[in-house]
Amino acid sequence: MGPRISGRESVIVTFTVKPATKKISILLFKKSNKKLFSTVELTKDFSVGRVYSVQISGVAVDELCYLLKEDNESYVDPYATAIVGRDAWGDIAGREKHQYKIYSSIAHIEKDWKDTKVVVEPSDMVFYKLHLRGFTAGWGMSEAKVGSYKGLTSKLSYLKKLGVTSIELMPLYDFEELILENKTNISPKGKVTNTVEHTGRYNYWGYGQANYFAPKASYFGGADSAAEGMRTMVAALHKNGFEVVMEMAFSSETADDDLLNCLRYYVKYFHIDGFHIVGCNAPIKRIAAEPYLADTKIFYENIPEEILCKESGSKHLFVYNDSFMNVTRQIQNHMNGSMIQFANHMRRQNGAYGFVNYMANVNGFSLWDSYSYGEKHNYDNGEDNRDGTNINFSFNYGVEGKTTNKTINANRFREMRNAFTALFMSQSVPLFVAADEMAATHLGNNNPYCQDNKTGYTVFAKNKSKTSLQRFVTNLIEFRKNHKCLRAETPFLMNDYKHLGLPDMSFHGSEPWMMSIGEEQKALGVLYNGAYAHEKEEVFVCYNFHYDQVEMALPLLAPGKRWRICFNTAEYADADDFTPKPINNQQTIKVPGSSISVLVGLKIEKK
Repeated sequence: MGPRISGRESVIVTFTVKPATKKISILLFKKSNKKLFSTVELTKDFSVGRVYSVQISGVAVDELCYLLKEDNESYVDPYATAIVGRDAWGDIAGREKHQYKIYSSIAHIEKDWKDTKVVVEPSDMVFYKLHLRGFTAGWGMSEAKVGSYKGLTSKLSYLKKLGVTSIELMPLYDFEELILENKTNISPKGKVTNTVEHTGRYNYWGYGQANYFAPKASYFGGADSAAEGMRTMVAALHKNGFEVVMEMAFSSETADDDLLNCLRYYVKYFHIDGFHIVGCNAPIKRIAAEPYLADTKIFYENIPEEILCKESGSKHLFVYNDSFMNVTRQIQNHMNGSMIQFANHMRRQNGAYGFVNYMANVNGFSLWDSYSYGEKHNYDNGEDNRDGTNINFSFNYGVEGKTTNKTINANRFREMRNAFTALFMSQSVPLFVAADEMAATHLGNNNPYCQDNKTGYTVFAKNKSKTSLQRFVTNLIEFRKNHKCLRAETPFLMNDYKHLGLPDMSFHGSEPWMMSIGEEQKALGVLYNGAYAHEKEEVFVCYNFHYDQVEMALPLLAPGKRWRICFNTAEYADADDFTPKPINNQQTIKVPGSSISVLVGLKIEKK
């Protein structure tokens, strides 16, 4: 489907369309002035069944745009590889002159390009989600880089230093960012005219009906260079070792075949490494079985068990939902959370498929707002605060929103460290949203889909506490990278099946090897045996979600080894790194209230 360029000098265009009616034509326009210069009627001679195909020669491909027309209605080709008319983001004045019309265009997608293949094993992944415009605007970049792939590529060194391996990009295909409405005007003489007007609101995120086969022109330098710009961005990300995952928010009207064709298209022509599919009842069974996507990572909210159990080969299906976040926030914010559920979520894994864990995502509060607001504040969205989820499991720690109270802010940063620690100690793929590592806020708006401003952007504002948090997250990622025992690719069996002296993973409480399962229990020790990952260190993580300090047992180590503490989230200081520090007591450890301690078991060399 859609147009394809062929011919030695790219002067032959093949159009293939599947109309709903028998009367179909192609309207060809001059791209420079949008004037119609030719109409190509598609008669039955050009069809097989309901599929019409025609070759047009002798045309200046780069100088034309087109529309399809069925009966008396003209529309943009849903398979168009470029969109003309939305070359600049939010160009109200320029687009109003043309009644906000857009046209189909043709990109040179068959052109060869150089790229570096990137393979990141699921157990090595550190997932970072961003909105291209919001991410670049949040850095305070020059106007030329805001909302441009060049702004993103200018920050790859930051992402590498942070430790990110995989980047999820919110919609990159060409969507309508201006929320428009059709109006009918009647003059005093009774003349009826139909117009299109901008409502003043923006579809900032980009969800909803869109032109899925066309990279967004405003992100990639305009319609004429959008495909090339997207390839340049992907090549730069790959060259720096990053996986590229596209968020695909297909509308419910998208046919299953079109959806599959779109995924194959981005893999074939843009070398996309994975897709997070949201917002529709995707044909996940067909996607999972599609041979062309066998090496492409697929992330979806709920994947039926019968599909997951049939998985074989490389792990490429991942369950991606709020479960870990909700369970962890409930117990962290003292909302009747279950330590049993928390413990089970810390070891979610399967040999054939994977899971994605996060403590915040774009649908809901930012991580900072999760500990700064008790309820959503979405009035600026224009929907009387009815939009956005009401299930947040959030807590404001004494004041709703911004405060200068040092105690409250200290508590919030401690809880941020707790959230990140739980995330990176969990077995599944960890994901966090851009600028959460810098305590970004959306001012209590838990659904800023239409906020093309600082409320919606991921602002990287700096102060001592925020840069300290960013350093803490960097250290956490490095700690996870250096301890493969935390992120085994297959499920922990909770026993010593290889006879290495300790189970691969075990739970502990106030007594070693004993985990209390009562509703009142809010503390847990988790021991990871490094030997199961061919490492020399054990890792012991002590979670204390009680308000008060608890004393937890330290499991006995092999002769010659001693426990050393790497950090505690309540006592973490700005200059601290995670260098293991000696502790005298090797039987128990006191863990402050609402905090997490992480220790390693090291062999102590005799002097």
